[in-house]
Amino acid sequence: MLSRLYIRRWMKKLPDSTPGSIYLGNKFVFRVVPRRFLLLFSKMFFQRTLKVQHQSPKRYIPHQPPNQRPVKDFIKDKVKSYIVLFLETSSIHGLNHLIAPGRHWFEIFLWMTCLCLSVFGSVYLSSSTWTRYQYSPTVISMDRDMFAWNTTFPCVTICPLNKIDTGKLESYLESTSQPDKEALSNFIYKLANATYQNFEDVPQYDGIDPTAYTDLLLQLSRPFKPTLTIGASGITLNIMPTITEMGLCYTINSKMAFYNSPEYRAENRWDIVKTYNDTFFVHPLDGEVFAQVINLSNKYDVYIHGPLEVPDISTKCEHSDEDFYMKLYVTALSVYTSPEAAKLSINQRRCRFFNENNLPHNSVYTYNMCRDEKVCNVKDLHCLSKYKDELYQLADKTGKKLNCGCFPNCDDVNYVIQSSVLQEWFLGTNLQWGIVTYPRMRYRRDIIFGFTDVLVAVGGMAGLFLGCSVLSFMEIVYFLTLRLICYTHYQIKK
Repeated sequence: MLSRLYIRRWMKKLPDSTPGSIYLGNKFVFRVVPRRFLLLFSKMFFQRTLKVQHQSPKRYIPHQPPNQRPVKDFIKDKVKSYIVLFLETSSIHGLNHLIAPGRHWFEIFLWMTCLCLSVFGSVYLSSSTWTRYQYSPTVISMDRDMFAWNTTFPCVTICPLNKIDTGKLESYLESTSQPDKEALSNFIYKLANATYQNFEDVPQYDGIDPTAYTDLLLQLSRPFKPTLTIGASGITLNIMPTITEMGLCYTINSKMAFYNSPEYRAENRWDIVKTYNDTFFVHPLDGEVFAQVINLSNKYDVYIHGPLEVPDISTKCEHSDEDFYMKLYVTALSVYTSPEAAKLSINQRRCRFFNENNLPHNSVYTYNMCRDEKVCNVKDLHCLSKYKDELYQLADKTGKKLNCGCFPNCDDVNYVIQSSVLQEWFLGTNLQWGIVTYPRMRYRRDIIFGFTDVLVAVGGMAGLFLGCSVLSFMEIVYFLTLRLICYTHYQIKK
């Protein structure tokens, strides 16, 4: 109150206009100023002075250097600033809106929702593309240039039905210490001719270990030495004994018979794999080519199959009695895998080559050998006879397919019998087979969806939903590696 009176008295003494000064730029300009202006200015200045004098002084808080702050808070602030730096500079669309200044919380929530939906859509569609590449990147196409390839001459497996040599069996019965000779003899005969059709007829006999069944039947088998001829010059084929589901059989022109031969199994060396080609090929320009087996001297069943497969009981067979001449005329249908598709993994191409073996009981892979795994005793054979229909068709009683976990062969040849002629023959038991009609088509397993297609599809999804490219992913790698190291080093040094 006294202060205001003092100002008023002082202002009354001033004339209506008095010299004053106004500060312009860097110099004072003296000029005549009205008294009322000085009065207003003095009031404002005096009130500001009183306000400063009566205001309580602020408490002095000394600046705390970064190295004296708590480490946890310091790291938290630097991590936050680094994340903000990434969000501001990233080329991925929408990230900069999350940290832009002056944004309402609802705007941030909206952009966060859009980003989450975009990431989900991109990841979901990209994972579908990757699943397709992993499990179905191949396609089966057709080649129709029949003169551009060779066809494997049909492989046959002959299974004699009278497998036991009577003289050898009598000698064995005399030398064995088994008490019941008659029961042992009946058991050996039934076991030698056991198939899925008559497993239930094999009598129970515990005097012989199941692992010794094969050696015993080989020891008592009848000799098999027919004559093999082929209607092509310079070609020599061999008859290879092989162990099959039908017992001891004999195979011609097969690459797999060697690995099931008694000699190979006796060595117990599953790492021995022959890499050379020992099969016979024919070409349409060769005309009709036939092979013939003479003087079989036994009734038999014959199976026709590919060179990279073994016969099984589900394979269609032809039967011939003694003193009959059988003529089989077939055509072939090949399936092969291109070199590009062969580079894929097994799960991707859904097939196996013969050298990609995962079977513990053999050194090579075939589809039929994959289905036969366990060494069975008589009780197990009786159990198999109850499910022979399912084992034949690989389907249950309702028709649903059974998954045995076995992939088909990548390269295979399937033969179809066009005609079968069986006539009596007074010169013995003979077999003739060959290709009459050459295949005009073959199947090719090739890549339809490769790794390049995966990159294109994934890049398209990322560009569609997030507007990013390869450089955007490189930015993420850069901020997680080199940029992070430099940033950390700079902050520590600072």
